[in-house]
Amino acid sequence: MRLTLSLAILLALPGVAAAEEQCKFSEPRSLDLQLTGVKSVLFEVASNDLHLDASPGGGGKLGGRACAARVELLKSLTVTQKRIGDKLVVSLNDDRRFSFGNSYSYLDLRGSVPNTMLVQFDVGSGDAQINGAAAVSADVGSGDMTIRHTKGRVTAKVGSGDVELEDLGALRVLAVGSGDLKAREVHGAAEVAKVQSGEIKLHGVAGNIKIGTIGSGDVDIRDVQGNVNVESVASGALNVRKVRGDLSVAHKGSGDIDVSEVSGSTRVPTDK
Repeated sequence: MRLTLSLAILLALPGVAAAEEQCKFSEPRSLDLQLTGVKSVLFEVASNDLHLDASPGGGGKLGGRACAARVELLKSLTVTQKRIGDKLVVSLNDDRRFSFGNSYSYLDLRGSVPNTMLVQFDVGSGDAQINGAAAVSADVGSGDMTIRHTKGRVTAKVGSGDVELEDLGALRVLAVGSGDLKAREVHGAAEVAKVQSGEIKLHGVAGNIKIGTIGSGDVDIRDVQGNVNVESVASGALNVRKVRGDLSVAHKGSGDIDVSEVSGSTRVPTDK
């Protein structure tokens, strides 16, 4: 009786009621990954949710549910796989071309992959997470991506979404648009090609940091064991704290540069 009453009270809370409403109808979904001879796996997440753990062994699988506002929408939600060379492409599909009003439908999946291969993500507006992979690449549109405990390098490209990284071997960022990328505990080097209007935080980097261009966005760097080299800061902001090596900024526009606690040499353009 106590459990029933507690559940009733819990479901009466606005947040819980909203969560239940977002999966009014559901069906199970599962897929055993065909990984024999595969060197990398690409997950096409789209607007769905996918959380993965990488573990020893050669197998992998996905399981979870399809959620929809109306029961007839469930049939449009599928999980498929296809082989392209030595890559396995796993697609989380919603076969509907358009959705209107309160007609949501999405996949909510959990799963496992081997911890010996490259795992790639193509995330639209969905939510993806992976723990313990050998190496990871992620192309994130407006969604969220969390990557933790990666032995090798993480490669990321961010549109307007959010990417959070923790405990990784090395980092390469191709571009950040208007989104955010946060990385901490980088055990090797970190390289960022360009930041547009978004924000990057790099905290705890064991190697060197190399940054190309900072447009109108913000870059915050702290606790670096190596050197920090920045090609240009346009109208954005660069904040640097606690660098054991050298700091150099080649070009500066109207932006702001704030530097403190650099053990090596500091070369920063002066304001004109």
